Amino acid sequence: MGYKFLNKWLVVIGLGLVLSCGDIPTCVDGETSLVKISFVDSLGNAKKITLASLKAIGNENGFSEYADTLIDKLALPLNPGALATTFIFEQDSAATDTISLSYSVITSLISPECGLDVIYSDLDTTFTSYEKLIILDLNIHEDIITNFEITL
Repeated sequence: MGYKFLNKWLVVIGLGLVLSCGDIPTCVDGETSLVKISFVDSLGNAKKITLASLKAIGNENGFSEYADTLIDKLALPLNPGALATTFIFEQDSAATDTISLSYSVITSLISPECGLDVIYSDLDTTFTSYEKLIILDLNIHEDIITNFEITL
């Protein structure tokens, strides 16, 4: 009799543990801090370039993953502690370009378990040395393919 009683309690406790797992919040919300930039030619086709270096003001270490690599698009992080970020693109010693971006930052609480989330919107350029830069999407979200398109 003692084993049957114990088995029933173990089943009830196990079932309670399984059902309580449904209360665990999902912390992934689809937001990102990455602004997505694509390079195209005058016909709108992807154009590959090689960057000697890529830096952001306030991040002097730069983004070594893009150095000396043939790319036609990249994703760069925005500074959540500021309302602007400036990127410096160096293709070679003679060609250096700059893009300064401004944006709105909204901080929201996902849940006590997940913590805070940062949402970026109202993306704009305050300065660019590129001749033609088109804003395709003002919001930063992981589903967005390209925020800016730069014609080279």
